[in-house]
Amino acid sequence: MPEDQDRAANAGAGRVEQIRQDLRDIRIFCGRYFPFLVIPLSYAPVIISEEIPTAGVDERGVLAVNPKWWATLQPETKRFVAIHEVLHLVLLHPFRVKGYDRMVYNFAADGKVNDAVEEARIPGIRGSEDFITLNTLATVTGIQVMQLKKMSTEEIASALERKGHGGIGAPEKGGQGGREQGTPSLSDDLLGEPLDGEVVQAGGLPGGASRERLREAWKAICDRALSFAKQAGNIPTGLERLVSEVLEVKPPWYITLRFGLGSGKVDASYAKTSRRGDEYPGWYGYERNVWCLIDTSGSIGEEELRTFLGIVKHEARSGRVFVIPWDAEAYEVLKAEKPADVARKVAMKMKGGGGTVCLPALQKVYGLMNWGDAVIMLTDGDIFDIEKEETRKWLGMVSSRAGFAMVGYTTKPVDAPGFLTANIRVIDHERG
Repeated sequence: MPEDQDRAANAGAGRVEQIRQDLRDIRIFCGRYFPFLVIPLSYAPVIISEEIPTAGVDERGVLAVNPKWWATLQPETKRFVAIHEVLHLVLLHPFRVKGYDRMVYNFAADGKVNDAVEEARIPGIRGSEDFITLNTLATVTGIQVMQLKKMSTEEIASALERKGHGGIGAPEKGGQGGREQGTPSLSDDLLGEPLDGEVVQAGGLPGGASRERLREAWKAICDRALSFAKQAGNIPTGLERLVSEVLEVKPPWYITLRFGLGSGKVDASYAKTSRRGDEYPGWYGYERNVWCLIDTSGSIGEEELRTFLGIVKHEARSGRVFVIPWDAEAYEVLKAEKPADVARKVAMKMKGGGGTVCLPALQKVYGLMNWGDAVIMLTDGDIFDIEKEETRKWLGMVSSRAGFAMVGYTTKPVDAPGFLTANIRVIDHERG
């Protein structure tokens, strides 16, 4: 019996040492072919655990590997697994998943990560033939691949959530464990709960740190990794787009909206008293309206419409809001001067259900708005005429006349000349 225990202990030590050697080899490999991951591979804590079928990362920033499964893999596949999982860590996916259905977010994140790996054209790696790509996501969401490349992981996850599932054809939970000999499926690798296991690599993260501190530590590692890759002259475009999701600070849409609407125009007049003395003109502000162009086409669901009206209600706290419902045509202007008006005077009179053509709404608001008014277009982003020359001309005209112009979209990003753009989740209108 003691001999059996000794053999088991030696076997355990042997497999830990083998994985350590594999990770060293992968770091050397990345130093030549994918330098962005050299630093993150050194900092990532790694454990072995048979509680997981293949491999995954948790909210502590730890990479867990099933040692028996790992031992079946060829070197090319081990490289792919390490690159895929550490990209999840350095892109903060275990932290950014909060607030989303985990399987849905995992599906979106896998598509983005695998697309970046494919685009990098790294030699000497091999993943599964059926791993999730942007083509997979395009099939599920109905959004074109080029648009998905421009969308953040969160925007894609929101689009999947709007479909009401984790993705048609999405891999079954736990289904990743049935692969053999170098064709892993890593479809459920953003782990819901941290795992305990034997330490293979302690890594370089602060011990006992909070979730937020760990997130900031990985963000700093991401920044260093980007600098290192740029110095090496090897930073693929797709990867740089993914890194920008982590390092670029983009305020939430409601902060963008608040700052935009708060920057009202002022002018000077001797009719107003100045505190500096009678020889100076005083300041006064223009009265400014907010125009909300609300997409009411057939693709807009009840929750989206409720979200849009919630934004109108919020803005009605501060002043006058004019609503123009639109689908393929622009409908009657509805006015809300206080939050209670939204239910009484706006919601009950909304028309729509047709196609999605924004030109009539743009022409209508341009003819009614004053210089300096705010214009907010709320849509799912699936606008038929958004690329047409005439529509883009009117978008530019409206934004030039407006003091603030923004497109809030729930699914597809909208390229609108002169307009800020922001992704809106259906739960965001509950803020403030």
